[in-house]
Amino acid sequence: MTCSIPICYLIHRFMADGSEGLLMAPDLSTALTDAANAGDSWQAHRITLGTEVVLEGESLTAAVREVIPGIY
Repeated sequence: MTCSIPICYLIHRFMADGSEGLLMAPDLSTALTDAANAGDSWQAHRITLGTEVVLEGESLTAAVREVIPGIY
């Protein structure tokens, strides 16, 4: 049996060394909190759910700032 419904959000991120990676989160709130708490080790580039881009660019930056003011 296959499932076509995405079960987690993916945070597409850039690592400090320039590489890219993915981090899974069970919901959008957790994804934003994880992105806000990234520190200097990585920075979120976009958040997706399946093939749908949920947040990226300035929209993502604004959402992260709402979670932790003063970040980015």
